[in-house]
Amino acid sequence: MDTNYCYGDIPALTRERYQEAHDLVMKAWRETEPFAWNGRYTKLRYVNTWPKPIQNPPPIHIPGGGSVETYDFCLDNVYSYSYLSFSGYIRAKALLQGYWDRLTERNEPDESPYRAGFAQTICVAETDAEAERLYAPHVNYFFNRCLHIAPGFADAPGYRTIKTIKSGALSQFSPNFEEAAHMSWGDLVEGGFIIAGSPDTVRERMEEMIKGLHVGNIFCLIHVGDMPIDKTKYSTRLFAEKVMPKLRDLWPDYETDQRFWCRPLAQRATPGPVSERQGGAR
Repeated sequence: MDTNYCYGDIPALTRERYQEAHDLVMKAWRETEPFAWNGRYTKLRYVNTWPKPIQNPPPIHIPGGGSVETYDFCLDNVYSYSYLSFSGYIRAKALLQGYWDRLTERNEPDESPYRAGFAQTICVAETDAEAERLYAPHVNYFFNRCLHIAPGFADAPGYRTIKTIKSGALSQFSPNFEEAAHMSWGDLVEGGFIIAGSPDTVRERMEEMIKGLHVGNIFCLIHVGDMPIDKTKYSTRLFAEKVMPKLRDLWPDYETDQRFWCRPLAQRATPGPVSERQGGAR
């Protein structure tokens, strides 16, 4: 949206521009000496980025919103494909299945779930009823106020390729958000737009999502809409203490796959303590 409408770039050339920018960034991370870059869209006399990623190669996760060409881009470069959508995991099944089907077609050496990720809105409370009481106003604000994007602005003409259009993949700003704006809390939960409830409820639905999508990387969207910091911290703490530990061992056959995870330095500086006065809300 910003590239095509704000900067005026030709939609049909967006992916070509992206590929060149990707190659520039990767070379800048890799090279130890300054170099010149004479690309079609970017020309730089000196490229000398600093600091560079500590981990080599760095774990790279590529966000996708429906373009099937991104499947091949991730597979060609051995990146993790991450589907970013606010329509929830039930509607994500077809698109992510397309990714796994493409992986099979190419005879890739493995089907590790860590080759894919998914972003999911999550709300945790002590009980299902408390989750609705605490978070329903903020969820409603998000779906009814924050997603008013005209479909024409989501995909500029020429942005989607014929291959993607034929696949049936749609932008995340497709008309189903018109429906979501008028859905009740129960409808949003049942439709998978949000995973919400008690720790046991959330764990059960998340396990269903992880197994159903065959994903190992989950981007937890715990802050929703205009949710205040105290509720965000409450939901985050419950998720970290009562949900996340029970989801860590769902893929024992792939526990050694560390290609898409960060590896901290063996010797790291230890941050000093932060007092409540220093770290409090402003």
